[in-house]
Amino acid sequence: MKPRMSILATAAGAALLALSSIAGAQDFPNRPIKLLVPYPPGGVPDIIARAIAPGVQAILGQPFVLESRPGAGGLTGVLEVMRAPADGYTLLSGDSGTWAVLPALRPGSYDQEKAFAPVAGVSTNPMYISVRPDLGVNTIQEFIALVRAKPGQFNYASSGNGSLHHLFMESFKSAAGLNLIHVPYKGSSQQVQALLAGDIPIGVGGPAATAAHVKSGKLKWLMVTTKDRFKLTPEVASTADAGYADVHFGGDIAYFAPAATPRAIVNKISDAIGRTLQQPDVVQRVNAAYLEPAYRTPDQLAEVVKADLVRYARAVKISGAKVD
Repeated sequence: MKPRMSILATAAGAALLALSSIAGAQDFPNRPIKLLVPYPPGGVPDIIARAIAPGVQAILGQPFVLESRPGAGGLTGVLEVMRAPADGYTLLSGDSGTWAVLPALRPGSYDQEKAFAPVAGVSTNPMYISVRPDLGVNTIQEFIALVRAKPGQFNYASSGNGSLHHLFMESFKSAAGLNLIHVPYKGSSQQVQALLAGDIPIGVGGPAATAAHVKSGKLKWLMVTTKDRFKLTPEVASTADAGYADVHFGGDIAYFAPAATPRAIVNKISDAIGRTLQQPDVVQRVNAAYLEPAYRTPDQLAEVVKADLVRYARAVKISGAKVD
C-alpha cells in the first residue's frame, strides 16, 4: 500500500501546486511589473516597450515600467532578471543577442533555456546593408560582383564586435564568398557618422539609424537581412532575392521571465501583450520606427530560441568574434 499512498500523495501535491498557481495568477498583478532592458536607453527595445506599455497596463491594471540595465554587452541585465523572484514582476526585454549570441560568446555564463521562461515575442527589427552612393552599385547583385572583383579592398562597418550586424555580415560573406574587412564601431550612431563622412563605404545596421539618410539620397539600402522582403520596405531585396535564403537574421525582440515563473502568470502577461500588439494605434507607432509587430506565444517563442541557439552559435564560430 505504501507505493500507492506515495503516488496519491504526489498527485495531491501536484494538484495543490496547480491550484495555488492558478490562484496566484488570478490575483496577479497587484503591483507594477518591471521590464528590464539590458542596453542603454533610446534603442529599439525602448521604442517597442514604450509603444506597448500603455496597452499592457490597461489590460493588466498595473503599471508596466521600463528600466535600463546596460553593461557587459547585455549580460548585466540578463543576470539580474535571471536571479529575480519568479513571480512575474520582473521581466527581461531580450533579443537574439541576449538569448543566442551572448551564451555563445560567453560560454558558461547562463543557459538560456534553463534560466528563462519565454513570455512573448513582440517585434521583428531587420537590418540592412547600406552603402554610400559613390560606391557605384544599385543592387545586391552588383555589390557582390564588385566585392568579388576587388577582394580585400573594401571595409564594412558594424556596431561592434559580436553584434548582430557583425555576425550577419560575416555569415553572408562566408555564404557568398566575399572578402570584406570588418571595422567595428561603438554603436549605430558612430557607424552611420563614419558612413556619411566617407570614412567607410559599407555598413550593416537597423533602419531607424539610416532611414532618413536613405530618403535624402546620402545612403542606399541594398538588402534587408531577412529571408523575405520586409513589409515596410518592399522595394529592398531580401537574402532570398540575393540567392542566400539560408542566411537570415531578423533582429527579434521578445520578453522573458525567470524560469520558475508559474505558467498561468506567464500566459496572463503574454495574452496582454498579444492583445496590445493588435491595437491599430500601437501598430502605427511600431511601424513608424520601422519595426513590425510579431507576437509569439510562449511555446512559439521557445521554438524560436531553440533554433536561434544553433544558428547564432554557428555565426559566432564563422565570425571568430570574441568578447571585448
